[in-house]
Amino acid sequence: MNSSDKPDKFVILTVSEMREKYYLKDERPPVLCLMASNVPATLHAVIHIAERWGISDDLLRADATQRASKDEIEYLKTVVNYFDDALDAWLAGPEASDPHPSKEYLAFSNMRMAADGC
Repeated sequence: MNSSDKPDKFVILTVSEMREKYYLKDERPPVLCLMASNVPATLHAVIHIAERWGISDDLLRADATQRASKDEIEYLKTVVNYFDDALDAWLAGPEASDPHPSKEYLAFSNMRMAADGC
């Protein structure tokens, strides 16, 4: 067997190919219900924003930002900017090294990615 006969370990797909192969038509992200007890008190006021924008799947998060109104995106960016120091304190803290971060930690990280990707 030469190198050209070896099966590929990884296959590179376009976004369209990924959607066709792995996603349902009009697939939506799961609804998030976050526990305040797993979120620093400084961020309790924006848990509902993380529940809306804390989408873990990159393609579904991009879809959500594309479907959102300009006002929704501006509000998301404003919230993330306003709470930037509190987000840094938590997201760059000890849980950043945890191999099994909480769903709350992930949602807030994903919320920040949503704001950064707009």
